[in-house]
Amino acid sequence: MNKKFLLVYRSPMAMEQTAPSPAEMQEILAAWGKWKSEFPQILDMGDGLLPTGKRVKAGAVTDGPSVESKEIVSGYSIVGAANYDEAVKVAQACPILFSPGSSIEVRELAGY
Repeated sequence: MNKKFLLVYRSPMAMEQTAPSPAEMQEILAAWGKWKSEFPQILDMGDGLLPTGKRVKAGAVTDGPSVESKEIVSGYSIVGAANYDEAVKVAQACPILFSPGSSIEVRELAGY
């Protein structure tokens, strides 16, 4: 039985504040579609996240995902894999890694 892993995409804050052109967006979406077709382990492509948001901490609400960080969580996906090695293999082929300064955090879901 496969475990589930969350792929958390992190990108530099500056990169998230610049929207791609329509042509660039087509290329980006094609790369993500190709990745999905090559890895049936991808259970949920997830979604990208906008660079805006709210942060709630001890009753206080502030704007933005995190003002202390130079990078933000830019999206996520969920993959099914037997172990971390297999999940990492899927992550290593992810198109977000072509963006300078981007990274992927691979976390196993607890399955509560």
